[in-house]
Amino acid sequence: MLKSGRAPSIVCRFSISCFNSSATKKIPLPCFVYQILLPRSLKRSKQTTMSAREGRRIEVNGRGIDDRTPLLPHNHDERFRRRRGDLPMWRHVLYHKMTWAWYNTVVATGSISLILYDLPYRVHRLWVLGSIVYIASLILFVFTFAVHLLRFMIKPSLIPRSMKHPDEGNHVSSLAAAMGVLILNGVTYSEKIHGYNPNAMRTFFWIFIVLSTVFGIMQPLIQFGKPIQEHRVRRDFTPAGMTPVIPLLLAGPVAAGVLAHLEPKLHHTALGIFAFGVALQGMGIFLSLLYSANILERLHREGFPPSHERPGLFLASIPPALTSWAFFFPCSTGGVALSYVGVAASLLFWGLAVWWFFVAALANLGQILNLGSDVLEGFMVVFAHAAMFLANNQLLRIFEWPKALTVTNEVLGVATVVVWGILVVGCMIGLVTGRLLEDD
Repeated sequence: MLKSGRAPSIVCRFSISCFNSSATKKIPLPCFVYQILLPRSLKRSKQTTMSAREGRRIEVNGRGIDDRTPLLPHNHDERFRRRRGDLPMWRHVLYHKMTWAWYNTVVATGSISLILYDLPYRVHRLWVLGSIVYIASLILFVFTFAVHLLRFMIKPSLIPRSMKHPDEGNHVSSLAAAMGVLILNGVTYSEKIHGYNPNAMRTFFWIFIVLSTVFGIMQPLIQFGKPIQEHRVRRDFTPAGMTPVIPLLLAGPVAAGVLAHLEPKLHHTALGIFAFGVALQGMGIFLSLLYSANILERLHREGFPPSHERPGLFLASIPPALTSWAFFFPCSTGGVALSYVGVAASLLFWGLAVWWFFVAALANLGQILNLGSDVLEGFMVVFAHAAMFLANNQLLRIFEWPKALTVTNEVLGVATVVVWGILVVGCMIGLVTGRLLEDD
């Protein structure tokens, strides 16, 4: 019940109990650089001046709400553009722009270094470029983690609010996924650029297992616990909602990488690593199948989403691709019987990953000129391509590199690296020009 002396403005009706932590603008990808380089003055000239009522407070459900309450990110009407009010610019950027989705850049960058290391037709010393990308992802992770510590130390109330947010809440588990990818990079490049430290690697592994378990269980509980009014805002399940299971699906490959460098005398430690890796991998496999069924049901009921949301369909191919990749590791460490079982299971999930990948690719084929996506979620699309490449490569290695399929996978790997480079350049230009820091 509104208890104000004046009639409520339309702004209040749209902004009740909303919290906007959208990470970036939604920018059409083909004209990505053009959009970023648009003069900021052009945008300011289209905005209306602030009226006197924006400082007024009203009572909604017994709680005071300011007219400047941030709006949900899907509202693009210029009348409802968020204004930072009395906040300094650095606080506005820290609170509303440095979201959990920035860990997607670490996940994508780390996966690119894995691609560069595993390309079938790689040039001499390509691993040097891959190691540079790996170090860059490590630095990016440390910087992002430090910024998030600062963000939550200054305003601790952002922790629950960000986890409950319909957009930002989907990316909370990206922190654990980024750590898992970095562990895989550390295992891969340990013999090339630095010595392997088994104690440090085991420590990071257990931290990764704890974070994956906590986020994999806690984040769905938070999403399930939303009031029914919030569910109605985003009632349709999107592929981005399955990101909590991605760290769980990385548990198997990470455990296999750590076990490969473990000393034989530490068999008790190896048994614990193996047990938790398999348990979390199984948890992620079956949860991902349930999530995929939800996405498929929505596609049957409502058809394809709008063109700017269709790149998110690639995220549905990540769980089966990572599962297929995970089943490869018993093939390289077990006996003949275990190898055949691993290859058969890997092929089963690889087929599902191929189906989702081609559905997403063909759905976006006719929308190339109108393609649009959230910039940071675009990095998760890059990770989807990288997961598909890694799964393909492991199966091609088992079948002794059939030439036509190997060339096809090489093209996929190189194209993924090129798309990642375009996104990185676009983000750098956006940060320099301030385009990525502006409100929707």
